[in-house]
Amino acid sequence: MIKFIIGAFLAAVAVFVWEAVSWTTLGWHENGFRSFRDESAVAEVIKANVTSGHGIYLLPSMEDAPKLATAEEKTAFEEKQAQAMENGPYVYAIIRPGKGEISMGRNMILSGVRSLICAFLIAALLSQAALFYPARIAFVAAAGLFAGLTCDLPMWIWMENPGRDTIVNIADHLIAWIIGGAVLGIFVGRDPVLDHHGHNH
Repeated sequence: MIKFIIGAFLAAVAVFVWEAVSWTTLGWHENGFRSFRDESAVAEVIKANVTSGHGIYLLPSMEDAPKLATAEEKTAFEEKQAQAMENGPYVYAIIRPGKGEISMGRNMILSGVRSLICAFLIAALLSQAALFYPARIAFVAAAGLFAGLTCDLPMWIWMENPGRDTIVNIADHLIAWIIGGAVLGIFVGRDPVLDHHGHNH
């Protein structure tokens, strides 16, 4: 149990350090970010047009047709929306229209706790498997890839997240948990037992 806790804790630290380096030093996330030509003009338009404070906003909004609309009005409404979606501009954005408390310290603590929870979850799964060390790394790396495919790929499929950014995000998860697996595999998991016929158990 002590080895399990130490392994999960050290794996969480390794993943946390990798993610810090990935976001602050490598630049491969930021290289995909774009900026507006006139930020202050866009900011004024956003502030003047938000409807309910901090949240996720869509343009076009993809709302349902008004309930009292006739069949013809409904069809026209849907056609107009489809046209707007096709012609653009299309926006999927997290918008905070006013002041917000940004605490780097709090965010770092939350990120560390998140890494720790993830490490304990994957350590619990790994502890049930009889695998040699390289396979333990692969096992944990597969969990990282699974996380990327589950979280990031739907944003590419449904929300038009650029392919380049999607690949970077998935690769980031994969690398994080290859590193995490290399640490965790030292402490957690057991080697397969060979019987006298040389078969694995």
